[in-house]
Amino acid sequence: MSGYQSLVGRIREDTKRKVMAAWRMYGTGQVTRAQFQQLAAAILGQAGAKAAAAADLSVSLELSALNRRLEATSGVLPKRRTYMDAIVTILDDTDHDTVMQLERLALNAPLEAAQTAASTAIGQSGASGWVRQMDPDPCQLCRWWWREGRVWPLDHAMPTHPGCECVARPVNVDYKVREVTY
Repeated sequence: MSGYQSLVGRIREDTKRKVMAAWRMYGTGQVTRAQFQQLAAAILGQAGAKAAAAADLSVSLELSALNRRLEATSGVLPKRRTYMDAIVTILDDTDHDTVMQLERLALNAPLEAAQTAASTAIGQSGASGWVRQMDPDPCQLCRWWWREGRVWPLDHAMPTHPGCECVARPVNVDYKVREVTY
């Protein structure tokens, strides 16, 4: 696991801890439902910004090592996203486990922001492509997407799934894109 993946993992766990603390405050009547929704949305937005910044810096460091010269960050910002709809949907759904849904949202929101920012930064870089860097315990789907370390062109988005901790790592190689016929 790279230092970047570890950092995003800590951001995810911190986000989960904060959202669940806000949930407990709501459960004990310390905050209203509306206040909980605003607090949780703010926590998720802040986590997304942290994760996106970490992704941008990670890509810059990867490119610096790859090119043997200092590469500036792209300045990629997370897309301004509102989590309010997701939070309201979770709270309105009385048929499912609210805590589990909030935890899942808290863990996946920063991860999605990081993956989107990394893909954007790599796409803006001078790299020739990217490879999938899997997490320490990749699922079968991620191993299949890895394709034995295949180098993918910059315009090919890295496929992910909810909870996927894999990251795209920029590479520079001399290769020609092979035409595929179906």
